[in-house]
Amino acid sequence: MKQLFLIDESLSYKLAIKLRELGYNSKSVREIGLNGKEDIEIVRWSIENGAVIITGDLDFGELWYWSYKGKLGIIILRIKSYKFETQYKAINFLHKNNIFESKTIKQSLIVSSLTRYRIR
Repeated sequence: MKQLFLIDESLSYKLAIKLRELGYNSKSVREIGLNGKEDIEIVRWSIENGAVIITGDLDFGELWYWSYKGKLGIIILRIKSYKFETQYKAINFLHKNNIFESKTIKQSLIVSSLTRYRIR
């Protein structure tokens, strides 16, 4: 089964559609009824469903570091513009670098810009 990615509401729900077009299993918080919910509820849903969260919200990085290290995968996009096109460029950069296929993605914190990334 392919890895499930959950697009947080800090990013466009359209990213879930684009990820599906690239061949990935993805949903947005909007699609599963978690829009407007607390970060911890999104984290719990992601752990229960084996999803990796993709977000622009740095708070998820703190949650991962202090409470969920090794139990949850989170990808934080650090981009200057949060226009959909820029978000998609960041996703496409990760796709082209095979980050979404990584075996450790379910336990990692990945911080990415448009041209580089780091994995913890």
